[in-house]
Amino acid sequence: MRIILSFLIIFCLNGCVSTGQNIKLSQVVKEYFDTYSQRDDFDKFMTYYADNAHFKDIIYGNSLNGKAEIRNFLDWNKGDFKTLKGAKILTVTRHTFAKNTVITEGFFHLFSYDGQKLGPWLFVITLELDSDYKIIQQTDWINYTPRSNFLGGKNMNEVLAIEEL
Repeated sequence: MRIILSFLIIFCLNGCVSTGQNIKLSQVVKEYFDTYSQRDDFDKFMTYYADNAHFKDIIYGNSLNGKAEIRNFLDWNKGDFKTLKGAKILTVTRHTFAKNTVITEGFFHLFSYDGQKLGPWLFVITLELDSDYKIIQQTDWINYTPRSNFLGGKNMNEVLAIEEL
């Protein structure tokens, strides 16, 4: 009887820890996307990334290593940026959580960048977080339009062709 009771207690405590981790992960992800959607505090936004984070923009063909490269790529102070519909740049429609990973779906609202009207764009963003809830891997799938503006960049499918040979 004691063995069964011990297993039940351990199982319950393990469930509590796991639930606490899930709550913390969902809280950090919510705060990250809230900060992203407001797009007014870039320094705060960058605090969500680990120093050794990796970032891939699959459609545009960018692969970045380290927080400094990510900061330079995402820099909100570059160019003349304005939201065109309301104050938010993006809306999240769904999060799918795993142990330390979240897949987020949503869309970017209309905006202008250096006088060019862009969006709305659907997106799927995958974030993997470390034990300190810092992003260590981000993969963006953003449906950039107009396509003619975004056909440059590295073809990230080349690695698949090499593997297929």
